[in-house]
Amino acid sequence: MQITLPPEVEAILHRKIAAGDYNSPDEAIAFALQILDDYETWDDATTDRDELRKFIQEGLAGPSLPGEEVMAQLQAELQAKLTAAQG
Repeated sequence: MQITLPPEVEAILHRKIAAGDYNSPDEAIAFALQILDDYETWDDATTDRDELRKFIQEGLAGPSLPGEEVMAQLQAELQAKLTAAQG
């Protein structure tokens, strides 16, 4: 499959790979598409707002972690899921 990206999107892709965030264009695009799919399948009607409030309160009451550490952990977890899904 070939895709054509607008120059500004291609620049973002190259910047992310150069920064070491992703190993290849395929990996970066797969990650972006997974995020897009998650976003599009979010359904407020099926979201248990009380459960979300509980998780937010637990997070606020828990220990404070540096944002970079949290993002690294989340990205590692998502990457593991993507890798497992690719089989």
